[in-house]
Amino acid sequence: MLSFHFAPRTRLRLFTISTRHSYSDNSASPEQFPPGFTFWPRYFSTKEQETLLAASLYKLDTTERPQSRRKRRNYWSSRESKSRDGLGPLTKLFAPDAMYEFEEGHFDGVIRHFREMHLSSWPVEKFQGLTSVLDKLYALCPTNDVLTHLLHLSSHGDILPHVDNLSASGSWILGVSLGDERILRMKDTENEGQEFSLALPSGSVYLQRDQVRFNYQHSIERKTCGKALGEVGHRLSIMIRDRNTSSPIS
Repeated sequence: MLSFHFAPRTRLRLFTISTRHSYSDNSASPEQFPPGFTFWPRYFSTKEQETLLAASLYKLDTTERPQSRRKRRNYWSSRESKSRDGLGPLTKLFAPDAMYEFEEGHFDGVIRHFREMHLSSWPVEKFQGLTSVLDKLYALCPTNDVLTHLLHLSSHGDILPHVDNLSASGSWILGVSLGDERILRMKDTENEGQEFSLALPSGSVYLQRDQVRFNYQHSIERKTCGKALGEVGHRLSIMIRDRNTSSPIS
């Protein structure tokens, strides 16, 4: 059972926002998002992102076969770690798609080309500075008793429009984006035409709670506009939600 308890939260600059709109990183206004949706477009520094991503990939890698882990070790030892043009600075931490055991489809058909795990502990002893980054992350959580989920999308992975399963969900969910930028699309299922979309740059965090958590269909799409073929990269998200006492996940 995973439960985090933290010191009192400091006051943070944030954007809470309503209605239909397309959001870019530099044009936030207080009328863009529905009540219950909060967005921090540049919450983590590049160094903090690297620490979080490295720790997350380390945990995900432990779920794969030794052959796959050995293949990646050989890959890293045979090349210099450097970013490819057109992708963000975290690209150096991702191996090519073929090096991972990505699943083609989720059991409910919503997620494609991914790997995932429910996280019971972070490897704080293996990554310098991870504890302070986690303190900063979990300080955003509205409550302390939480579940953490890691989701790694391949370069052609995406999440189709859906509303989360109410029986397995709490009242809020927090998402951290690491790696290649993706587009979040939100559509009100009860009010026709009420929808918005926004880019999720690496290091950004968003929070959905209450009505916007359960009354909005959401999806994660690849951002291909303005990119050449092969320039869409991997994305890893850290998803944190409050524990639902009726959920089978512990």
